[in-house]
Amino acid sequence: MGGGEQRDKHDTDPALACLQRLDEETMTRAWGPDKTFEDRRRIITAALIFGRQFDERMSENPPEIAEEKNFQRFLMALMNAVIHEFAEREGMDPASAGAFLSDVNMRDYILEFNEVLEESIEDPEKPLNEHFKAAIEDRQDRAIWSRHFSSG
Repeated sequence: MGGGEQRDKHDTDPALACLQRLDEETMTRAWGPDKTFEDRRRIITAALIFGRQFDERMSENPPEIAEEKNFQRFLMALMNAVIHEFAEREGMDPASAGAFLSDVNMRDYILEFNEVLEESIEDPEKPLNEHFKAAIEDRQDRAIWSRHFSSG
């Protein structure tokens, strides 16, 4: 791949555009120091795919939330579609993509970053990095309250 092709990929990849708007300290606090650049890019890629797939499915055929079985089917179909698209986009086999996306920590990171992206769309004046920092702080506050209430 030539330098121009590599630059075009960076210019058109929304996950890379998001990564450029985040600082190292924020990503380390959110995802830990062991996450590679590729791990970070994949978390963001999966969050982007999840958000788009969720929005499309909700607008096309929203589940009957009152019917738990229908909502479970909706979520299963959504996750299968996310896994399939993620695998295709990342050049992975579906089993490897499913393993990456089903890891509990990764799944939490992906869902959290999807929420950050949604908040960023609602408040575009605030930098993405600031939205992400707020989500991390909320995560820590929720953990403190959770421990407080579970300790009796």
